[in-house]
Amino acid sequence: SSTNYTTSSSVSWGASTDRIVPGDYDGDGKADPAVYRPSTGAWHILKSSTNFTTSMSVSWGLSTDVPEPGDYDGDGKTDPAVYRPSTGSWYILYSSTNYTTSGAVSWGLSTDIPLPADYDGDGK
Repeated sequence: SSTNYTTSSSVSWGASTDRIVPGDYDGDGKADPAVYRPSTGAWHILKSSTNFTTSMSVSWGLSTDVPEPGDYDGDGKTDPAVYRPSTGSWYILYSSTNYTTSGAVSWGLSTDIPLPADYDGDGK
């Protein structure tokens, strides 16, 4: 079968120093354009569920953190998370609690490279 890609769209989103962190933050099954701004520790997310007309911002992280988004609570939405190399700790902000509950896990060394994934197949 062949596919004809004739429709496209573009979105101007973020600053030149932002880190790109796309994910399904609104749980609609589509990727949402998102950026992590190290200078402010803020996540800026453009929601696909509103046809990219609604955005949200979440303050989560420090300028030296490494953004590592993923569905850590298994609710089908991407959670903002950062790895802090200076302490070897992960900090996760859970979408299932409307970003009001966080978790911290000390796991790793300052020289480690974080690779989050659902390694045990439990949806988290």
